Amino acid sequence: MSLLNNLMAHPIDEGYAVAARTRSNSGGTPVRSRHRIMLVIAAAVLGFLLAIAAAQNYRAAPEAEKQRKELIDRINQADDRLNELRTHQSQLSDEVRGLQASGLSNDSTGAAVQQKLDDLELQAGAIAVTGPGIKAVIDDAKNADAKEGRLLDVDLQQLVNGLWTSGAEAISVNGHRLTSLTAIRGAGSAITVDYSSLTPPYTVLAIGDTATMPARFAQSSGGQWVQYLVSNFDVRMTITTEDSLLVPADATIALRYAKVKPR
Repeated sequence: MSLLNNLMAHPIDEGYAVAARTRSNSGGTPVRSRHRIMLVIAAAVLGFLLAIAAAQNYRAAPEAEKQRKELIDRINQADDRLNELRTHQSQLSDEVRGLQASGLSNDSTGAAVQQKLDDLELQAGAIAVTGPGIKAVIDDAKNADAKEGRLLDVDLQQLVNGLWTSGAEAISVNGHRLTSLTAIRGAGSAITVDYSSLTPPYTVLAIGDTATMPARFAQSSGGQWVQYLVSNFDVRMTITTEDSLLVPADATIALRYAKVKPR
């Protein structure tokens, strides 16, 4: 009975009461102090690491900018060298054609061969072409962003195909002659023609009959595609007829194979 009376009188172990009195007397100060010290240390370490990272970035910034400028200079030098080589190639091609023409102009047969060769070179884009035609300048919308108002490679493809179906004999985009081997593609945010990145506005020259080409282009699927872009996405485009245009030769075209004609 004494055990039962003791349990009824003291239902909670005395150890709990002693621990409670100890906490109340100490006020929890040591625990809170330890927490404050740990927070201060963590903040100090974090600040130290941030300071080191900032110092490293500050020291690396001039070197990164220097490397960037060197890379830009190398790209510009490579572009200049490429233009020089293309100019030299055009000069050599003109020299070869002159020698070829002088060798074929001795008789009527040679003249006929030369005329056929000129026609084939014109169709292949191997020689420059001059004559009347259409000049189309197309550009992104004034406030274009990454999603709307920006021209894509498919838009330029539609424009060019519309000009071909309208009767164009030779076409160039920003000075790049279009042939059966030319690719118009997208590379990131840029449009490439013949693997050269172009920047808007895009100037498209198409040599052909100015009396019929504008109307035929407006009725073509390419013309309607571009008009839809102008009406709905604020793409900017101007089309004019010109009395004289120059469409350059394809600088990348090369003779791939040849065979001797049997006598």
